Amino acid sequence: MTRVPGWSAFAPGRFRLLLLALLVLVVGTAATLGSEVAKLVEFVILTTTVAIAIAELRAPGQRRLVPITFASCVILVAFVDYTVPLRHLPLIASTLVTAFSAIVIWLTYGSVMRSHRPVGDRIVGSICVYILIGLGWAAIFETLDGVIPGSLRFPADTAWATPSAFRYRYFSFVTLATLGYGDITPVTALAGTLAALEAIAGQLYIGITVARLVALSLVDYKSS
Repeated sequence: MTRVPGWSAFAPGRFRLLLLALLVLVVGTAATLGSEVAKLVEFVILTTTVAIAIAELRAPGQRRLVPITFASCVILVAFVDYTVPLRHLPLIASTLVTAFSAIVIWLTYGSVMRSHRPVGDRIVGSICVYILIGLGWAAIFETLDGVIPGSLRFPADTAWATPSAFRYRYFSFVTLATLGYGDITPVTALAGTLAALEAIAGQLYIGITVARLVALSLVDYKSS
């Protein structure tokens, strides 16, 4: 069967399921925000996404003890927070999500940039890493706002006025893409500095990743 040029990224391969889970996490939590089942949906989608991320990290000789340990902690804390809400548990959860995101980003990016990997896997994997970067920074801002309340200013009479993890995700992705809507703004110097660093990281990631993908494709083409 002849494969249509340009559609190789959608062919079966690595990271497709992870990309789908990440998109469901972002969109699903937004769609149920403010409803009675919002917290349950958040827990189910988060648990599923974490499990898929661990499954996608499979590779010969790759040790997964550390990511599995962090994944188990994230799921455990999320479950306890869902069943028995405690004051400081969301702060612990966001800290664990930050650490877990960093580990998955590191391992996934390293896997994506291996030589002789299919182009489709590299493209989808790079998109997954970009989304994970946004989610990781969102957890950082959520942790910061928990430790130093009032670090971010949320507009009244909007969905962002309601405390939720999604408002930090929204701010993170807007900052990462350097859209600069200005509806959510950093108040403290530390929050502003972190927002600036995320914007820089977003631009550097796109530039470096595109250059790296082109270089790998050229090397694979010459060696084939």
